[in-house]
Amino acid sequence: MFALCLFILFTPGASEFLCMSSDLEMSYSFCDSTAHMFVFSLTPCGIVNRSVWSTNLTWIPRSDITFLKIVFNVWYDGVKALNWKEVLCSGVDDEYSVCGRLKGETVATSFDIKGARTKFPKGNYNIILQGFSDDSENNVIICLNITMIVKQDPF
Repeated sequence: MFALCLFILFTPGASEFLCMSSDLEMSYSFCDSTAHMFVFSLTPCGIVNRSVWSTNLTWIPRSDITFLKIVFNVWYDGVKALNWKEVLCSGVDDEYSVCGRLKGETVATSFDIKGARTKFPKGNYNIILQGFSDDSENNVIICLNITMIVKQDPF
């Protein structure tokens, strides 16, 4: 079954249902009350037996992207399961297309997410994805609160 999960994230404070398949449900809200222009698509909408998801991202940042640090926190059934931090843009020899973009400039890119490395057990996941324009994690430029419900074990 071929399904498409499309995230159109621009309403502050609202929680939106995004994706539903036989093995996955996803919804989102922003962490702050500021309006955003952010579109993310994931194909197909499903977890079980997937090794690669195709994604498209369109984003209009609210500040210049000379430095970008991503912080990704995942809770599984209420227990913190992952804390991952990565500097994507440092201003020197940056490899990502979002790096160097100016405030208000549209970022449009496609990439694959390789899921074979991670098996998601059945359960409820709360994911906080934050982007910072400084290494001290004081200046948030985007923050998403994503709820993911995996309906069946991938084993």
